[in-house]
Amino acid sequence: MQSNPPNHLCFKILGALEAWDGDRRLNLDGPVNERVLGLLLLESGWVVPIPRLVEAVWGEDPPSTATQQIRKAVARLRHQIPSGQEIILTERHGYRLVVDDDSLDLRLFDLWTHRAQAAHAEGRLKDAVADLTAALGLWRGSILVGAGGPLIDTLRPAWEERHIAAIEHCFDLRLDLGETSELIADLRESVVAHPFRETLMRQLMLALYRAGRQAEAVEEYARIRSLLAGELGIDPSPELTELHEAILRGEAWLTAGRDQKPPAEQPSIVAAPRSIPRDLADFTGRQDELRRLTTMAHPVAEQTGPRIVVVEGMGGSGKTALAMHVAHRLAGDYPDGQLYLDLRGFASAEEPLSPERGLGDLLRALGVADECVADDNDCRLTKWRMTSAKRRILLILDDAWDVAQVRPLLPTAAGSLVLITSRVRLPELEGAEELSLAVLGEEDGVELMRRLLGHERVAAEPKATARLVSLCGGLPLALRICAARLRKRPHWSVRHLTDRLEDDTHALRELESGDRSVAGVLRTSYRVMEPAHQDAFRLLTLHPGADFDVSAAAALLGTGPDSAERILEYLLDVNLLQQFEFGRYSFHSLVHSFARSLPAPNSAEETEAVGRLAAQTVTRVESACDVLLTGQVRYRPAWSIGNGSASPPHGGPDHALRWLDRERSNILAIISQARQWGLSHHAAKLSRAMALCQQAQNPSADSASPARPGRTAKGG
Repeated sequence: MQSNPPNHLCFKILGALEAWDGDRRLNLDGPVNERVLGLLLLESGWVVPIPRLVEAVWGEDPPSTATQQIRKAVARLRHQIPSGQEIILTERHGYRLVVDDDSLDLRLFDLWTHRAQAAHAEGRLKDAVADLTAALGLWRGSILVGAGGPLIDTLRPAWEERHIAAIEHCFDLRLDLGETSELIADLRESVVAHPFRETLMRQLMLALYRAGRQAEAVEEYARIRSLLAGELGIDPSPELTELHEAILRGEAWLTAGRDQKPPAEQPSIVAAPRSIPRDLADFTGRQDELRRLTTMAHPVAEQTGPRIVVVEGMGGSGKTALAMHVAHRLAGDYPDGQLYLDLRGFASAEEPLSPERGLGDLLRALGVADECVADDNDCRLTKWRMTSAKRRILLILDDAWDVAQVRPLLPTAAGSLVLITSRVRLPELEGAEELSLAVLGEEDGVELMRRLLGHERVAAEPKATARLVSLCGGLPLALRICAARLRKRPHWSVRHLTDRLEDDTHALRELESGDRSVAGVLRTSYRVMEPAHQDAFRLLTLHPGADFDVSAAAALLGTGPDSAERILEYLLDVNLLQQFEFGRYSFHSLVHSFARSLPAPNSAEETEAVGRLAAQTVTRVESACDVLLTGQVRYRPAWSIGNGSASPPHGGPDHALRWLDRERSNILAIISQARQWGLSHHAAKLSRAMALCQQAQNPSADSASPARPGRTAKGG
């Protein structure tokens, strides 16, 4: 990209933003255009939502016309870019910029560094140095300098880290090739630019020693120690101190062609192990999650440990697929290895992988010989920390059981990345960021079916396909099973399968294909719970409404609100409940079907639970009526709701009205349920209470005295 061929469009962001058409530099016409183009280039190939572009231009205080200005900026950029080369595509939620690898210096930097890593792994050190030199030559300064903004400023450190990592890699290779004196000037310049990078300090000390300047190497260590103590209040790292002591002793290994200790003192390490399973070719959607996860994965300058990201969600939601997809995109940033470990937290036939076993597997993956993998768990843990401390690795810990299983397996290097998937939330994991993975929306679900079944089959039945996505609750596993069944049965229509799924009692039987089963996945989550939580899980599905609050749950469970809330939060943490609104809980449709398919150990217990819910609902509706219709004689049920599960009185008319509007559909469902369970007395009283509340809300609907329904209810 140093000289551009005629009619070749290219962009440069590794420094000041530049756009070129051959040898002609394009005028970008102002900071709004520059920031829009800068972010589109920085995230090229990805859909960038308009709100994100607004944030990139104006930060947290955009003008009211921000969206219109973004659209105008895109239109101006399209006009300024030569005709016939439209690269900014309009997507449903924003814009996506598409350029060839050789048209963007950022892409070229990635390309050259990946080539260098491959050459290094194959032992072609000179080729690796040449590739890294080409990559580093693309940098003209800080990324997008002068065209940034608050958002760009948050993204810049991750790329600056990749830049300095490439510099350090190149110096290491040149040291391995035997360069000494010719390195010193470049190393001193890099140390001045990055005064706290101990890798550069180590390289400079080693180059000075090998050039016969032992005194300067020792003096450099003294300068480093003074700098770290004065600026940060810390000592040099053990690695740097060890190098200093080796220089003082003049150890023979320092003058070898490679910067390493003798093989007897250092475990044999294989080059860049790669054990991550393949990416899904039909991976679909998740653009927002991909962007968030990629942002979370980028290192930050002040970080002292690995980046840790937990992807949690219900079984079958696609956590592993998302982690794999991101891992394959980021693999080139981790030259020392990309590792995968199945923790078997919820495997149906196996116990969760023990941390001791996991440590052994990870050490062997990094090339540590079996005889060096100690039987003692503490020794394994120490060896893992030492082995991972010097390597930038990407580690996927899949299907985690709990924090205790994960914590010992975390690498120690600041440049490493750990992606953890789990069906449970892991808020106790120190330093981790969390991404909660929801089910697919209708648009992404239909697109997944289109990729799995083919465009023609989906286009022939668009409504049935959308209905299929709805019946599967957007669960990727369920959709993949449906697609597999339809591929095996080409004579089936999509509508035929949706008809079979409409029967709630048999839906889970339809969602089985080969070794994949939605019921099987949910069963593994269910079976690991304590019996008390299993019982509560079944009882809560007796609520007939779309969602419920803590008080309704307390009535079903026959407990107080505090106990009920603890149970609800546990089920939420293990992703067997959902919460889309504070204080409201609901079941995924397939989880609900699974729970209702479980055998009920005590039908009398269920009958009592339904009775408690109906009785409590009467009390809550009557409480609202007391507020809305003062002076009314209130019906008081003869049965007990028990255990203090009723809600406190309504605070005022507005609160009572809001509660009635919010709960109306649930109350009607509970009336219907009470009739079905033979609780006609409950249903009648609840119907009368609702009629009374309706009259209180709309007195003109009935000319009778407001007190009459209440007296009738009392007498009944």
